[in-house]
Amino acid sequence: MKTMKQRMFDGIKDGVSRSIGNMAIKSGDVALERCCVTFLHEPKIPQELLKKYQ
Repeated sequence: MKTMKQRMFDGIKDGVSRSIGNMAIKSGDVALERCCVTFLHEPKIPQELLKKYQ
């Protein structure tokens, strides 16, 4: 049987681990979004430069 102190620490540990997990998920989502936006960007290339290398 757990004491009141052990229950309190278990609750705190669960809360902290849940918070860290949520922060990791959110930061991962932001990083993935930035990565995808960066890779989808196509720079404008002048037509003269494209014709020069054909």
